[in-house]
Amino acid sequence: MQNTNRPLITIEEMITEGELFQSVYSELIQEIDRGEHARGKLNEFRLMQAVAHAKNGLGVLSFERRQTINAIFETFTSIYLKDGRAAAQNWAQQSFGCSSSSETTSSAENTEVLLRIKEISRLIQEKETELLQFYREFYMLERYLAQDYGQ
Repeated sequence: MQNTNRPLITIEEMITEGELFQSVYSELIQEIDRGEHARGKLNEFRLMQAVAHAKNGLGVLSFERRQTINAIFETFTSIYLKDGRAAAQNWAQQSFGCSSSSETTSSAENTEVLLRIKEISRLIQEKETELLQFYREFYMLERYLAQDYGQ
């Protein structure tokens, strides 16, 4: 007789499979990006193709591990289809701490852009100061000439 008090999946198994999901999550998001760029929001067939592509990176898994990881992907897929990509990504982030490389890249790009904006702002200030000094010198020279010719 089987023990009915045992949960379907233990916390340890979920953590292990969550780490496995994290390892292929960026591939999944890249495939979704590629499909959405070409066709807009993915339908179920296209989404399953993206999932299959990501699963290729998992390697050989036991039947139990494959079932667990399939359940994780099925949950992600159903959230994507029902509530959209943002909700699915939010679920993956909250449940497993997943973040795609495109999200990280975007954040890094934003940081670079902000640094460039600050640098350009500083350069503009320097040039404004330099122009103001030229204007003062120009004004003084004009006044000097006006006084010489005016007398």
